[in-house]
Amino acid sequence: MLLAVGLLWFTFRLKSNSSDTVCQDIVVQIYGNDDYKFVNPNDILYTLNINGLYPKGKHVKAVKLDKIRQMVEKMTYVKQVKCYFTKSNSLHIEVTQRQPMFRVINTESYFVDTERVMVSDAIPFSGYLPVASGAITKSFAQSELFDLVTYIESNKFLSNLIQQIYVPVDQEIELVPSVGGFTIKLGKIAKKNGEYDFEKKLKRLEALYESGALDRLGWNVYSTLDLRFDKQIVGKKANVYSAVN
Repeated sequence: MLLAVGLLWFTFRLKSNSSDTVCQDIVVQIYGNDDYKFVNPNDILYTLNINGLYPKGKHVKAVKLDKIRQMVEKMTYVKQVKCYFTKSNSLHIEVTQRQPMFRVINTESYFVDTERVMVSDAIPFSGYLPVASGAITKSFAQSELFDLVTYIESNKFLSNLIQQIYVPVDQEIELVPSVGGFTIKLGKIAKKNGEYDFEKKLKRLEALYESGALDRLGWNVYSTLDLRFDKQIVGKKANVYSAVN
């Protein structure tokens, strides 16, 4: 009788321990800017499933956390992944998605993220991002252009004003504003004494808007506002140039 009870207890413990060491659930958490939803939990689970790494129902010791992490990190819009088991044997997968900084549209369109990494723009995207177009090489997008966009987006006035950046072949950059029927000629990006020259140019532009000069002169008087001249802004009106400030 004691032997039978002992065997029953041993069998119960064996089954209990077996179920306790099996992956009971998968919890996927996505972190990043809520405005950009490039990754969702179903994408993660599908990727694991088709690659033979779906862990639910498997023994915890048989689940290869490193391979799961590496597989998810290969996904286009994923920046960082953490995988771990909780005491309840649930697998938690924490995914930090990449945050796009701006979009490049030319013969090959793509996003540049906040770490200067280029990612595909294949996923439909309806949120707001600064747009740059024209003769933009990948190296230029990841260096000078990235720094220009970063500066514009760090300034509330400029981020609201500048709708688009156009880069012609000669890299004499033009800005398209949201207010005013004109184009803003920024010129080439250059550094002097460790500081980009576009910073002073854009400060002059901001001062012009704040001065109210365009309110007095009219927002559609000029076809071009040229920032390339030192300490002044030159406006072009019907093929005639004149200093605006």
